[in-house]
Amino acid sequence: MKSKLSDVASVAEIIASVGVVLSLIFVGLQIGDSNRETRAATVQAIMDSELFLIATISNHAGTWDKVMTGAPLASGEERRMGITLFNLLMTEAENRYYQFDSGYLDAQSWEGRVSSLRPVVALPMYELWRKSPGGMNHSADFLELLDSLTEEASAE
Repeated sequence: MKSKLSDVASVAEIIASVGVVLSLIFVGLQIGDSNRETRAATVQAIMDSELFLIATISNHAGTWDKVMTGAPLASGEERRMGITLFNLLMTEAENRYYQFDSGYLDAQSWEGRVSSLRPVVALPMYELWRKSPGGMNHSADFLELLDSLTEEASAE
């Protein structure tokens, strides 16, 4: 009887081990699905925020044109709007920076963003924005990145 009980215990232990392995495989598959869903949600959030940025800039196209060409802004109100629009652009860029840093944005997309930032940090508005409250409210590592892009632009 004892040998039969130990045989049953051994079989039960094997079945339990197989169950654990199958559970781990299932959890691994669920994690993969969850990662894909998170990446898809991130891409959707990027698209939504890009559309918001485009719509906002479009609503203030005259001011944005002056910001991007370095033309003087006509009034204090236009200057504040220029800084606000510029801050919106920089906030979007910082968001992408952290998405890339955490692995939710691919390197090609991030390099595209960096390429678009290089000429932007050479604009007169960059210095004005950098000294504004909006320019000071970004993370130190993102501001260091912008400063390094500024130094690159100055060296060229």
